[in-house]
Amino acid sequence: MKRLFSLALVIAVLAVLVPVASAAPPAQGEEYTVRAGDWLSKLADKYLGDPMLYPAIMKATNVKHFADPTYDFILNPDIIKPGQKVWIPSAEEAATFVAAPTGTPYKIGFCSAITGPGSSLGVPERNTAEMVAAKLKAEGGVVGPDGVGHAVEVIIYDTESNPDTAASVASRLITEDEVDVLVCGSLSGNSMAIMPLATENEVPYISMASARAIIQDPETGESRKWAFKTPQENLHSGEWQALYLEAKGITKICDLYENTGYGQDCLKQTKAAVEAKGIEVVYEDTFERSDTEFPQMASVQGSGCEALVVGAIPPGASMATVAARDTMPDLPVVHGHGVCNKAFIDLAGDAAEGTVFPCGRLMVAELLPDGDPQKAMLLRYIADYTKFTNGEPISTFGGHALDALLWAKEALSSLNDGMSLAERRVAIRDYIETNIKNWPGTGGVFNITPDDHLGLTYDALTFVKVENGTWVYFPPEKW
Repeated sequence: MKRLFSLALVIAVLAVLVPVASAAPPAQGEEYTVRAGDWLSKLADKYLGDPMLYPAIMKATNVKHFADPTYDFILNPDIIKPGQKVWIPSAEEAATFVAAPTGTPYKIGFCSAITGPGSSLGVPERNTAEMVAAKLKAEGGVVGPDGVGHAVEVIIYDTESNPDTAASVASRLITEDEVDVLVCGSLSGNSMAIMPLATENEVPYISMASARAIIQDPETGESRKWAFKTPQENLHSGEWQALYLEAKGITKICDLYENTGYGQDCLKQTKAAVEAKGIEVVYEDTFERSDTEFPQMASVQGSGCEALVVGAIPPGASMATVAARDTMPDLPVVHGHGVCNKAFIDLAGDAAEGTVFPCGRLMVAELLPDGDPQKAMLLRYIADYTKFTNGEPISTFGGHALDALLWAKEALSSLNDGMSLAERRVAIRDYIETNIKNWPGTGGVFNITPDDHLGLTYDALTFVKVENGTWVYFPPEKW
């Protein structure tokens, strides 16, 4: 009797101490509210018996989202937050979501300046596109509201930093590859060359360049129906520059800008912002992006300006900084947001020390408070990009590509199967214009409207300073 009692006691104790490895998959699927410490693979292991079935929970939740917006759309399976509703599918549903896609394959056309003078922007954009393409393949593409799965291909071309080449590859993507949506244009000039093609062919186009003219007709003020963009604007950059110069008591500046659409827009927006503060532009001149000598510095030196503003990207921005330091080592140098990458510092060397400029929060992500709506996405992108590229430095330009590609991914997920290419293109355009609301990306929290195909304000940027070969957070209270 004692032996039987002891055996029963051991069994009872083991039943308490040994946890159940996983719950049985729900018969009908069920709602689940995310708790602290949850992640999708953990939930997949618990409820579906396999952590690698996490895409099934992501896709099931996204299908629910289009019928019930209280389910947040999951763009990145590595980012969920406490309090968020997800849908745990039944075993049968899960098998459907991870099965090979059966619907019409979708295509995202991507082109960036992988070679040429704009490559410091285009290479991290290309790397990001390859990373997103790999993730889409691993996730099995996207699932529409009707539950039909679709493979997603990202077709990547090089614009060679040339507007004519950009127009050529965009035309190929539109007419030969028959892409559903375009994500193109590292440089403003290239983007302006692509924009008319997207408009004429009625293809939704998300630019990775900053000029306002890409998305808004400068003469009429009307939004360009088919064009959107993700980078913060030169207008926003100019506002930050003006605030800084005013705070430093500077009343006269010189402005040097590269001879491109981007540089010309930098000059226009900087002048408008500083003149509104009573700051005079006493000298302005242009240079080529590939220049290594700057005779303009003699005129800068003789103008009596108290600071130099440079509107350019590397390598020109770096070389102009070197020339300014060689000629006037104590003259403050202020850049725009086109230098928010390591290439600027590497090329300028010691001359970059002390330069200041506005940048997106990506560059100071770790310093953001935990409650910042962008922080989780920024840190995830930094980790993913660093791993994917084996440690290549992060840049805001790769972030512009990520935001654009994720808009495209979300819009593709909103489509039902059976739509024609023309119908899909219209639906994607309409989705971006009406559904990218309170959307935390790398560039800011976007709120797209029919009148604003960017949806950011100047506070999407922050301010940084180069110290000891890297950028540091430089908020107004430190000016």
